Amino acid sequence: MGMEKNKGTYGGPAISRRSMMIGSAATIAGAGLMSSSLFTPALAQSKPQKLTVLGDSAPWKGTIVEDAIPAFTKETGIEVEYIQLPNEPLITRARAELTSGSTTSFDVMQMGASMIGWMHPYMEDVNELLKKAGGKYAADFGMDEFSQASLDLASIDGVLRGVPYRSTTYILHYQPALLEAVGIKAPPTTFAEYLDAAQKLTEAGKPNRFGVGYCARQGGAIVDHFGPYLLSAGGGFYDSKTKDIWINNAKSLAGLEFYASLLNKHNVVPQDALTWEWDEIIANGQNDRYAMAITLNASATPINRSDKSKTKGKWKWAMVPGLESAADSRSSLGGWSFAVPSKGAHTGWAFEFVQFITSREWAKRSMEKGNASARLSVLTDPEVVNTYGFTGVMADQLKTAIANPRDAFWGAVEAQLRAGLSKTLLGQASPKDAMDEVATGWERTMRRAG
Repeated sequence: MGMEKNKGTYGGPAISRRSMMIGSAATIAGAGLMSSSLFTPALAQSKPQKLTVLGDSAPWKGTIVEDAIPAFTKETGIEVEYIQLPNEPLITRARAELTSGSTTSFDVMQMGASMIGWMHPYMEDVNELLKKAGGKYAADFGMDEFSQASLDLASIDGVLRGVPYRSTTYILHYQPALLEAVGIKAPPTTFAEYLDAAQKLTEAGKPNRFGVGYCARQGGAIVDHFGPYLLSAGGGFYDSKTKDIWINNAKSLAGLEFYASLLNKHNVVPQDALTWEWDEIIANGQNDRYAMAITLNASATPINRSDKSKTKGKWKWAMVPGLESAADSRSSLGGWSFAVPSKGAHTGWAFEFVQFITSREWAKRSMEKGNASARLSVLTDPEVVNTYGFTGVMADQLKTAIANPRDAFWGAVEAQLRAGLSKTLLGQASPKDAMDEVATGWERTMRRAG
């Protein structure tokens, strides 16, 4: 899927968007950690003073930054610097260093599903790292506990290049009491039911609450929020193998026409959604600006559990509505993994850190601060299911979720699609004209890429 940027805010300490240093040599001096039974002599002999992680600036890493890194430092004596950048600067820096052929300044890379297309040649094979691993998790890391979909997203040509941490699908978030108040007893399963519910909810919620919320700003969220509507209408982006373009075919246009009509024709989406991205879809859910939204699974945590939320405890979740039936339901699929650059200076300890933050313990704990773990063992844990509510629906939606293309040029063509979607939602072009323009641009991009 498109680059996952800020997925909203969640109550807790603020996280710097530039760089955050966690751990202090002073706090671990004299701790005698070199002799710890948690780590083998091979790792201890080459132990660095510091590891550097390069990633994006989204707050879903709260557990890593605030809890897991201090614990890792306490156990190992290694400081960890997590450099957090907005998506575009992140990609620019990663590409510059990885393609230079020199030792990278970072030891671990936070790798998005849309980045692996160009990044995979520069990352270590995870299975080879597992064979050489000799630390705390060498005997029982549990790779079989990760969903196959998340493993596929971190793989190219069958080679796993990262350990999955976050798996994102889109699901329907809704407030059941509001639906019941307008005479609707179950969440909508088709586009027609969705529109009917949205109109009734908008009328009942005037003037501040609308039926539907989505991200319509021309930014990182616009393609991802359109994705479920596109896919559930039977449309798509393009064929990654043949490069046949689908974005302007009849089914794709039907998905866009319905999507745009919610805002421009039926007025069931707030007009200020034209300024919404990841932070805003969550903040407006917390502030009761909409009764339903097809948005990220993990958004359920800050919307429904944060003390900041005025709608805390009022939400439930269901599958994305399909065009004509529930069987048509499809979701975009994305996620993040943590990878070790082949040119990193400390690959052994870097992988130990990756295993630490993606372990069972920290995967489960990460749910509280807005993550959606890629470990099925976490998603199906009875405690997690009872606490968060959305994970069962997430697991079902994963069965038919479709990943966005992961070609090396996906970033370029996605930027063109963002512009086309924005023109449509702003009323500057019809869905057909906008997508025909996008398709023409994609043809040129693909030709240049060979």
